[in-house]
Amino acid sequence: MVRRFALVIVLVAAALSIIWSALAAPRVLPRLRIAPGFGLQDAAGQTVSSDSLRGQTLLVTFGPAHCDDPCREWSQLVASAMPERGTVERVQLIWIVTEPATPEELAQLQASLVPASVPWRVLGSDDARQLELVLAGFRVPRVLSTAGSSVEPILIIVDPTGIVRAEYRVAPQPSTLAADITALEREIRESRGLRRYLYEAAHLFTCNVGGA
Repeated sequence: MVRRFALVIVLVAAALSIIWSALAAPRVLPRLRIAPGFGLQDAAGQTVSSDSLRGQTLLVTFGPAHCDDPCREWSQLVASAMPERGTVERVQLIWIVTEPATPEELAQLQASLVPASVPWRVLGSDDARQLELVLAGFRVPRVLSTAGSSVEPILIIVDPTGIVRAEYRVAPQPSTLAADITALEREIRESRGLRRYLYEAAHLFTCNVGGA
C-alpha cells in the first residue's frame, strides 16, 4: 500500500513537472536543419562566405539582379517587419541574386531595395553553376513559364550557429515575421545559465528536429 501510494506521488509529481515545463517554456522557433554553406561576392567584389557570417542572425531571401515592382514590394515587406535599429542584436539582411551578376549590378540592386533598419547586403556570382548549387542548398523552388525561369518569394531565418530556424514560402504578415525575429533574438540573449535548460525544454515540447 505504501509503495503504491509512493508510486502515485511520483507519477503525479512527474506529470506536474511536465505540465509546468510546457506552460513556463518560452516561445521558440524550431531547429529545422543546417543551412548550406556558400561563398559569394558582395557589391564591393569581396568574397563573403557562410562561415564569415556565423555569429549573426541572417534573414536570407532571393531575387533577380534587376529589381522590378514585385521585388520592391517584397523588400518592403521584409523591411517593414524589422524592429527599430538598436533593438536587435547581430542581424543581417541577405539578398542572394538568382542569376549571374557582376559586382556593379549587385551594387545597383542593393541601392534599389527598400531601406530597412538593418542594411541589406546583396550577394551573388557570375558563375551560374555556383548559384544553382546555392539555390538547391536552400531549397529555393523555381517556377517555369513562357518568360523563362523565376524564383518564388522565399525568406529563411538562419541563427548564429548556422541552423535554419524558420522559412516562409508564402509572404508572411510583417507582424508574424517581426514576432519570430524577436523570439529568436530573445532566445539568443536569454538562453544562458539555468534558463538554457528552460529553452531546451521548450524545444523538446514544441519543436520537431528535421526538415520542413
